[in-house]
Amino acid sequence: WLHNPSGESTITDRSELTNVKNVKGEEGFTEEEGNTKVWAAQGNDIYYQGNLDKELPVGISVTYTLDGKEMPYEELAGKSGKVTIRYEYTNRQYEYAQINGVRTKIYVPFVALTGILLDDDVFSNVEISRGKLLNDGGMTVAVGIAFPGLEESLGLATDTLDIPDSLEIRADVQNFESGTAFTLVTNEIFSDVGMDGVDSQEDL
Repeated sequence: WLHNPSGESTITDRSELTNVKNVKGEEGFTEEEGNTKVWAAQGNDIYYQGNLDKELPVGISVTYTLDGKEMPYEELAGKSGKVTIRYEYTNRQYEYAQINGVRTKIYVPFVALTGILLDDDVFSNVEISRGKLLNDGGMTVAVGIAFPGLEESLGLATDTLDIPDSLEIRADVQNFESGTAFTLVTNEIFSDVGMDGVDSQEDL
């Protein structure tokens, strides 16, 4: 989604996506060097999608346990007991920097938000390790948050500040069936963080 709040006639965007398609309008683009696309926006926002032939910057793995025993998702269908669903996020986007003379891996800061819809007829006594639970009387929405790689980048001990790179959802389950799940990974949230006056790790 390319925002165009000032109503510009063209928007220049750099993207590695191929097979790019405008999904909400008729505006087209011209290709320039360096994966640059110049959209004929005509004052509009642009919504587009495309394909990427490389690893995503953040990987996600999901594991399931039933009564403390890990099992594949396919084998869990129809079973009952205490289920734990664990989401682990791996930040793959980093650079190296010299900090106090030491070559240090610094991850691009991302926040991962995962939400899952759980039918109350199947899932009860729902808990989430790092997030919130919402219920409308028939469905529980579990929403969790993680910051993959951030704790390592900051060099913090876990007893100083626990910055999660995973989350767990636990529940009593009767005849397990899948809930709809989605994950949003973004670094846009960090663009508005004010760094004025931050001169040390303690300030941060």
